[in-house]
Amino acid sequence: MVFVRGRAVKLDIVAFTARGAALAEKLLELYPSSCAVAPQNYCNGQLQPLSYLHDWTHARFQTGRTLVFIGAAGIAVRAIAPFVSNKASDAAVICIDEGGENIIPLLSGHIGGANRVARELAKELGGRAIITTATDLSGVFAVDDWAARSNCVVANVSVIKDISAALLDGKTVGLRSDFPITGELPRGVCDDPAAYYGVELALLGTAPFPCTLHVMPRIIVAGIGCRRGIAPDVLKARLREALKLASLPIEAVGIVASIDIKAGELGLHTLCDSINAKFITFTAEELMSVQGEFEKSERVLNATGADNVCQRAVSCAGARLITGKIAGEGVTVALGILDWEVRF
Repeated sequence: MVFVRGRAVKLDIVAFTARGAALAEKLLELYPSSCAVAPQNYCNGQLQPLSYLHDWTHARFQTGRTLVFIGAAGIAVRAIAPFVSNKASDAAVICIDEGGENIIPLLSGHIGGANRVARELAKELGGRAIITTATDLSGVFAVDDWAARSNCVVANVSVIKDISAALLDGKTVGLRSDFPITGELPRGVCDDPAAYYGVELALLGTAPFPCTLHVMPRIIVAGIGCRRGIAPDVLKARLREALKLASLPIEAVGIVASIDIKAGELGLHTLCDSINAKFITFTAEELMSVQGEFEKSERVLNATGADNVCQRAVSCAGARLITGKIAGEGVTVALGILDWEVRF
């Protein structure tokens, strides 16, 4: 199973013919959490009826899922054209012919993981992945692909093309990291601080090179407790406030943690979707089992079975607390950081 941005890949599939619908059913078997649509006369229970392709594409383009068009590439291109925005947020889009022979990543090959998903689908279907990305074809280090695989986010996406072009031209790219490095540096990458082009691995960028690509690991854990029915915008505002106090960017948040009685809280799910964070929960017993100094509340203990949700949730997630409990508007937030190292 391929993981993109720290999450297992889920497919949104659309087919247009009988053979395409049969292939869509096969993909649903391979990816059980996926969804597929097709014209009404090709639906048999597994596939949902497709009404308007434009509306279907619009609704799914920024969900973080991979869009798979089974049919002509021209159909896919016309469907996604109105919604294409930028490398950081565009959906991963793949086109497959109805026979499953050619699997073509059309958009977001690296950051969205379309190239990796295409290769996996090619193996599963016995087809071939048609990769057109220059760095992949040349065997050159693709920093945006590495970042996506390493659950990192690129802060200044526009610089990716400069770093890739430098490596393709045989130029040296420097590397500065706030984190320990394991493994041999990729070809063309070195620790030369005097390099013109460079990659900086840090939560807060300092732009040490004249042309610096800032790559940020998503290693911040946000523990959140909240009252029932809290609005997503309130949750996000309180999270931003906590991050501001800690001088941390919201893009670095990779996990939101809470108590299991909040597992169905719509506001928390909406928050996580908006920042592309994983949502995890723990039982009251698990929260109370962790050792440490926490700001305790009898009221919270009586209501949830745990005397502190936000800080204990951070510790349960394996992170080191870096803030105390920050409370307001029915929300409590605590932040922690995971141990992380750069692996090549």
